[in-house]
Amino acid sequence: MKLTLHQITEGEDEIVICYRSMTPRIETLVEFVRGDVQKIPAVWEEQTVYLAPEEIFYLENVDGITYAYLADKVARISSSLKALELRYTRRGFFRCAKAMILNINKISYLKSEPGGRIRATMENGEQVIISRKYGKELRRILKGGEEDVE
Repeated sequence: MKLTLHQITEGEDEIVICYRSMTPRIETLVEFVRGDVQKIPAVWEEQTVYLAPEEIFYLENVDGITYAYLADKVARISSSLKALELRYTRRGFFRCAKAMILNINKISYLKSEPGGRIRATMENGEQVIISRKYGKELRRILKGGEEDVE
């Protein structure tokens, strides 16, 4: 993606986005410019905090409770995984197991595992297993249709 910045001395600030097709990356940029980025309410250390989606490494449901895993902390979220998946899929969130959603923007590298599973190492060093059921879809998303992740 090409970026051009042009400083003006008069008139109103303006942002023009030229694109061939509306991709999730472009949609995220548009949401940011419009100020539509909504934070997710969560509970951490008995306090309500608001998480930006890009802070979240992955979401997991354990015993009916949804948790958001960040770089260095874990917060409890009242929303269901399904609701979060529907809302944030276009922002890089991907269902990687029945009880887990992964932020693919936080993946450092991937490694194929026996049985069709994939081991994802996150930016914070944590490792997450992507189940065989969802591995093929992840490969399609990340590799543009290529089937092998080394």
